[in-house]
Amino acid sequence: MVVTGDQGVWVYPAKTGGEALLVSVQGPLGDTVLEINDGKARVISSPCPNQTCIAAGAIHRRGAFIACLPNRVMVSVEGGEDENLDASSW
Repeated sequence: MVVTGDQGVWVYPAKTGGEALLVSVQGPLGDTVLEINDGKARVISSPCPNQTCIAAGAIHRRGAFIACLPNRVMVSVEGGEDENLDASSW
């Protein structure tokens, strides 16, 4: 999982060994808190007014992302295996 905020970019493993990892990212409105667990990431709290980032739910597929635009925080899934490809895909 790649987390981007005003203060930098951080990379966290998607697999956490069954224990949830809570990540707090400071933005202009306050702290946005992400939970990374069992290969999924979701926003569990944010100071933004419309809470769209929380309503987005959990992401786990490569290329998926959640953005809290008012607080300038984004989490995305990068790397790993492509779940949409199999031996017959070219």
